[in-house]
Amino acid sequence: MALRSIFPSTYTAPEDSPARSRNSLTYLMRCIFYIGIRKPPQRFFVIYILWSLVLNINSTFYQPIGFVIGVIINLKEFSPGEFLTSLQVVFNVWTCVIKVLILWALLKRLDQAAVLLDKMDKRVTQPSERRMIHRAVAQSNRAFLLFLGVYISYATTTFLSAARHGRPPYQNYFPFLDWRASAWKFWLQTFLEYFAMLGACFQDACVDCYAISFVLPLRAHVNLLANRLRQLGQTTNDTLNSEQRYQELIKCIQDHKLLLRYADVISPVISGTIFVQFMVEGVVLGLTLINLVFFANLSSGIAAIFFLSSVLIETSPFCILCTYLIHDCNNLSDALFGSGWMNEEQRYRKTVLYFLQKLQQPISFNAMGIFTVSVGTNIKVTRFAVSVFALVKQMNLAEKMLTTNK
Repeated sequence: MALRSIFPSTYTAPEDSPARSRNSLTYLMRCIFYIGIRKPPQRFFVIYILWSLVLNINSTFYQPIGFVIGVIINLKEFSPGEFLTSLQVVFNVWTCVIKVLILWALLKRLDQAAVLLDKMDKRVTQPSERRMIHRAVAQSNRAFLLFLGVYISYATTTFLSAARHGRPPYQNYFPFLDWRASAWKFWLQTFLEYFAMLGACFQDACVDCYAISFVLPLRAHVNLLANRLRQLGQTTNDTLNSEQRYQELIKCIQDHKLLLRYADVISPVISGTIFVQFMVEGVVLGLTLINLVFFANLSSGIAAIFFLSSVLIETSPFCILCTYLIHDCNNLSDALFGSGWMNEEQRYRKTVLYFLQKLQQPISFNAMGIFTVSVGTNIKVTRFAVSVFALVKQMNLAEKMLTTNK
């Protein structure tokens, strides 16, 4: 019960509660606010601006530069495991920065999509329909907290591992701060890196989970539309006259148009962020596997496992969700075709035929028009990571790195 009072949106609401699909964005929108990319509230305008500057200068802008400079300066001092740990994080941090900037630039589209969700909810009237929306809301919020928990676990385990071995987690470059000079400077740099990584974790959770938070309610409304299409031909509609049945069909067409409009609104945001992620995921996964298998000790191995999990959940759940969405959209045409439309008047039949043609094109998302977001694409990216690992193993690069380090 205590957990429910802290995170109420992760639990399914009662059936008599009104459907509010935008509640699936509760924790996502709060986190977007906390990372300082929303419009400042009037009441805390100065405080919010200062917080946004501190967090974004540290995590969004300086941290990637500090990573690169730190890797270059400390290259000779790195063990192979430390070098790979820093390198994999460099790739991921720069990816996160690009995704944050894309989300920042297109944030208004997410607000527009939330308004469209409110319009879809006006058609949700039955208890069974409300139950489906409530379930999607709970799943969305649970997914976001899961993402955030995995990311924070990686940052924390890396911090603890570094503190145990007496070296900063990533050895970023900070001007006028030499962590080797004294103990307090070591702890200062360690906590600065941890703070910056925590900020990056919140940013990553937002840019990686927002697509799931918006597509889960979309799937729910697609399934609700399929149910309405099936009901067009059921006996419950025998009490309606020809004109009323035609108007019900028109309402379903309007529902479908609203779904397409919703997908069009969020598609540019998804397209940019998922493309960037696909481009680097294979390399990052490959580096992490090499580090985990050949160089990691117990503590760094645990951190590497959390990092591997973090990278995998950046695309895999959303790709699975997109595949399910395509399947759900394909069910729409089956539902309409089986609704007993052939016994209706000519106007009704012509409208159904036109609608059937439109339903043949499922809602799908792509990465900059190059990749279709699906399980198949995600498998190909993961396969590339295995290829990187196999290449390193075949060329004995890991053994050579160990020999050189000695």
